[in-house]
Amino acid sequence: MNTTTFFFVIALFPAFCMAEVITKETVKGKAKDYFDRADHFYAFGKLQQADSLLHEAVKDKDNFIDAWIFMGQINLEYLKHYEEAKKAYEKVKLLQPTYLSDVDFQLAKCNMNLGNYEAAKILLTSFLKQERLVAHERIEAEMMLPHCDFAIEAIKHPVPFKPVNLGPSVNTADDESMPSLTADGKYLYFTRHFGQGAYQDEDIFMSLHTSAGYAPATSVGSMINTEQFIEGAQNISPSGKYLFFTSADRPDGLGRADLYMSRKTGDEWERPNNMGAPINSGGYETQPCISADGKQLFFSAVKAHGKGGSDIWVSYLNGDGTWGQPENLGDSINTPFNEMRPYMHPDGNTIYFSSDGWPGMGNYDLFVSHKNENGMWGTPVNMGYPLNTAGDELGMYVTADGAHGYFASEQKDSKGQMDIYTFDMPDDLRPNYTSYIKGNVFDNDSREPIQSNVQVYDLETGKLFTSFSSDKANGTFLSTLPSGKNYAVEVMKDGYLFFSKHIAMKTTISRNPFEVDIPLKKIKAGEKVVLNNIFFPSEKAELKNESFSELGIITKMLEKNPSMKIEIGGHTDNTGTEEKNQMLSENRAKTVYDYLVKKGIAADRLTYKGYAATKPIDNNTTPEGKARNRRTEFVVIAI
Repeated sequence: MNTTTFFFVIALFPAFCMAEVITKETVKGKAKDYFDRADHFYAFGKLQQADSLLHEAVKDKDNFIDAWIFMGQINLEYLKHYEEAKKAYEKVKLLQPTYLSDVDFQLAKCNMNLGNYEAAKILLTSFLKQERLVAHERIEAEMMLPHCDFAIEAIKHPVPFKPVNLGPSVNTADDESMPSLTADGKYLYFTRHFGQGAYQDEDIFMSLHTSAGYAPATSVGSMINTEQFIEGAQNISPSGKYLFFTSADRPDGLGRADLYMSRKTGDEWERPNNMGAPINSGGYETQPCISADGKQLFFSAVKAHGKGGSDIWVSYLNGDGTWGQPENLGDSINTPFNEMRPYMHPDGNTIYFSSDGWPGMGNYDLFVSHKNENGMWGTPVNMGYPLNTAGDELGMYVTADGAHGYFASEQKDSKGQMDIYTFDMPDDLRPNYTSYIKGNVFDNDSREPIQSNVQVYDLETGKLFTSFSSDKANGTFLSTLPSGKNYAVEVMKDGYLFFSKHIAMKTTISRNPFEVDIPLKKIKAGEKVVLNNIFFPSEKAELKNESFSELGIITKMLEKNPSMKIEIGGHTDNTGTEEKNQMLSENRAKTVYDYLVKKGIAADRLTYKGYAATKPIDNNTTPEGKARNRRTEFVVIAI
């Protein structure tokens, strides 16, 4: 053979190899039978069986290129066996590099899921040099490049992260996801996934946290979970009284998947209600999250006029109890790709969510965004590596105090594919500190529980911060209180004197929650109420602005009970002279008297008196005791 002939043979060798592949149109014998059966199993969602048959097909015909492609697709998109998918696509490229035009793109996705970001970047760059690309693949590949750059740098600067598996009481061989907790951390709610392929189901479970850890999880019950429909992607309100969740294809549904709400009374959940239009539509609404004050509902959905894929939306509660038209959170949160599973922290200024659009480690990463001074959402911050991985991180819950995070992930110690984990939140990813008040309202005489109205005011603005009712079955309530404000808590029930509590969180932060028993007293002569939210400047008798919310409560009570007569009493500690304290206490009582008269309460229903330091309710030896003794109160004189 001369030199020319030798080079001619070499030149033809690649073309000869490329011509030797077998396709699904040309395959025969056992390989064809295996392939056809795999296609059948795939159609019915039996992916493991389909993958096994494809392995048999290529074992019989190693150059069966369509079987390798099918194997790569199943392992990449469904089974998430990324190493197997990578081997399959590498075989495709070896058999005939030009047969599958996006083989480099598929290999890049395999490598990203395996954390091989440098290799993925090279493959994406090669793929994007092709002249003719499918539009959506070009867009996705261009999006994946900054993911690679981000991931390469993020790995160099890991965040503190030590996830702890919640254990066998919560996690099983099935998938568990979407954790959310009541504000006191007592109850954990989550979704458990059953089955595969076309035969999947989801139900909502709950686990009680005790001193010994999490108790074995139980279903939330047949009132919510059904045999014929999917229930999941839930969010428990911070109070534990309202459960918001997603259910698909119900007879009362407006679309493919709708949002539902159920209320808890005592230990029982009521029949859930479809949240209706305009929240639900003919589309797919899912993954709800209620704000701590109950006035905003966040959820993810693909809607007209969105940003592209699944976006995060918010609906505001109207004054008449209906929900307003959903609003897109805008470009500061949503991208042309997918943003999902929002969690609005009780601080009212911090949102956590999952996204595959913002630069991350690949697939879905967890992000956090904070509102700025103008009420606009700031640019989302990736929560970092190794909290975020090459896989999916979907759904974040952060405790009210910001100290701990909960999320679902596929970690090395998972009981199944996806388990629920907790971890200590890095300082720079925490929300503003938020505490809670937890109460038990009951009749002072009978000790029977009372369903009462609870109002919480922002003392600085005088505006109502939130309001709710205690449980009619057991009298309990629970509400979050963000730091940075001072609050007046007013508990009211017709026929009873109101209960008043002051909570100071503007300049000092108590790391302990506020837990109170609230014995409401029936309106009768001789009963008294300490007015914990009436304030005066030091040694003066002028009312501070922070006093007006409580004075409004007193006014309403007297208006509702037109025959009631009260004495307003002023009290001081034992600092200073008796004469000075007597004058100060009397002047302060008169100031409250004058205010009520000005608001239309008849003067003959009111009297006032100064008691100086003669009736202490605490010792006068500590600053705390002295503060309690400096008070204004009223006593019922007649009804």
